[in-house]
Amino acid sequence: FGTEFDNHIDKWLKSFKELNLKLSIDDFGTGYSSLQQLRQLPVNILKIDQSFIKEMLIDSDDESIIRASIELGHSLGLKVVAEGVEEAEQVTRLKEINCDEVQGNYIGEPKVARLCTELLKNKFQS
Repeated sequence: FGTEFDNHIDKWLKSFKELNLKLSIDDFGTGYSSLQQLRQLPVNILKIDQSFIKEMLIDSDDESIIRASIELGHSLGLKVVAEGVEEAEQVTRLKEINCDEVQGNYIGEPKVARLCTELLKNKFQS
């Protein structure tokens, strides 16, 4: 789109940070996510793609990629989240290698927005 567009996006993303909004890079390690984004964008959270988590207990290469991603994220001051966690053993291993948070069906199945709103209201009203 050009330099003017890039400057506009950069200002917009920086204003998010000033408002204390958290930005994440989703599906890290696949598709369009890149190390360049980690350097240039004002992100706070690195989310490791579920394709690595899925086979981590049986494929040492996947675990190596996860471990390296966690170390990279932490060295840049980012919180690291593992996506697609389905098993207790994955949670245990991710804790051992210092992953900050997990998300996936093991923690809770996806919910529609209305139900999430109700759950949050009930939690904070009690």
